[in-house]
Amino acid sequence: MRSYLIALLLVLPIFLYSGQTSIYDIQYTNNSGTDGTYPSAYRNQIVTTSGIVTATGYRNGGFFISEPEGGPWRGIYINDRSREVRLGDLVELTGEVTEQFGFTTIRNVRQLKVISSNNSLPAPALVTTGELAVSEAYEGVLVQLANVSVSGYGNQNEVWLINDGSGLSRLGTGFINNVNTGLNISTGHSYSRVIGVVDYRFGEYRINPRNGNDLLSSPVGVNRPSWGRIKSYYR
Repeated sequence: MRSYLIALLLVLPIFLYSGQTSIYDIQYTNNSGTDGTYPSAYRNQIVTTSGIVTATGYRNGGFFISEPEGGPWRGIYINDRSREVRLGDLVELTGEVTEQFGFTTIRNVRQLKVISSNNSLPAPALVTTGELAVSEAYEGVLVQLANVSVSGYGNQNEVWLINDGSGLSRLGTGFINNVNTGLNISTGHSYSRVIGVVDYRFGEYRINPRNGNDLLSSPVGVNRPSWGRIKSYYR
């Protein structure tokens, strides 16, 4: 009897998620595609997936979800403005995987249900500006940079240029249009911490702070993963 119960418990999680496609499986690819944008293997397919809401109000509508553990390949943007979700909601949704100018997105959401609320958000993945600028693995992911300086503003593409010494990257304005963001960014300013979700626009990966709390000017200690560990994400 005991062995039967153990076997049942092992099978139960698989049964509960039967028919779903994980965010990781939707996002992960080592195929750069014809234009170097690393399109999803599920492009133009209808999928059912689930995740915790990590950001809302992106460009006055869409939101991001992540697998609970966070990290590379485990976040994605949901282009849906007709449903209200909140940070920390665990949602299950069905929609179409598409590439919006190279930005992997789920749109045409057919159904969405909130499984639970007030869940803890995944810890932001620690990256450098140099890694962020070239890494498809962080598209849609909640990430954190440390000790960055703002070197200028690119008005045409609505980005600030930022650098932590590892290479130039971009800070985007995906949430700037929300009057409640409280963001205060200027050329020459330095931040000990920047948190945000990563999008892909105009051929660039960009971190988008969600509100004023995502920017910290006081010192903060960060233990970065080694480059050897970063490379292992692509194996």
